[in-house]
Amino acid sequence: MLNAVLGGQFVSRVNLKLREEKGYTYGARTAFDWRRGISPFSLQASVHTAATAAAVADSLREFEGIRGGRPVHDGEMSLARATLTRGYPRGFETAQQVARSVAQLVLYDLPDTYFEEFVPKVNAVTAGEVTRVAERHLDPTRMVTLIVGDHHAIGDSLKALQLGDAAILPVDR
Repeated sequence: MLNAVLGGQFVSRVNLKLREEKGYTYGARTAFDWRRGISPFSLQASVHTAATAAAVADSLREFEGIRGGRPVHDGEMSLARATLTRGYPRGFETAQQVARSVAQLVLYDLPDTYFEEFVPKVNAVTAGEVTRVAERHLDPTRMVTLIVGDHHAIGDSLKALQLGDAAILPVDR
């Protein structure tokens, strides 16, 4: 639910801010790269060079907001639930999809009832739980910001964001 509200769907906070409100990008999204252990969570967006620092700042504000400064509201919860549950059965239409699901049960050591319980569990998630999870797992002090672009054009504007130690890797063209 946290990912869906923050950046996992078209009407997510990050996409609405960077695409719809600011016009910096055609799309921005967040996603987990699931692993058996600790898994990375990322935000990805391709933005206009001149908007790089502003897009990073707006994205970081969205991360802070969902941690409690701007809690998730009922409309966002409803849209996230619909996104995660209405098309859920389509993930089991082919033999390949069913095999993938069985493999996930084994790979992630999930209970045999995981897929049966998914929709009811999603429907039971509260806005307060989303905030609690965001506070616990979206720690800005542990985030890494990777920017690929023309350092000469964006370097000074990025310094103002005080993102911490920067490693600038020059690329020969």
